[in-house]
Amino acid sequence: WQKNGGGTVQMVTATASDWNQPIATATCPSGKKVTGGGGMCSFSNAILKRSSPSGNSAWVAGCSQNTNQNQYYSVTTYALCQ
Repeated sequence: WQKNGGGTVQMVTATASDWNQPIATATCPSGKKVTGGGGMCSFSNAILKRSSPSGNSAWVAGCSQNTNQNQYYSVTTYALCQ
């Protein structure tokens, strides 16, 4: 899709897995800036604890367990780049 009066918006993803608090950073291609983003946890008892820009060209997201279970899970981070 395309923003009115602007360039093409590209979505970049990154995934990380861990036993405790995975964090992933999605980085825009060279010359593009991050205009938005988000994150999603793969485990139903995990909560998204962090989702924010990281500088001008990346988005970072991290999850944490909301339970005492020792569960391996992942976070997927999305960056919208333009």
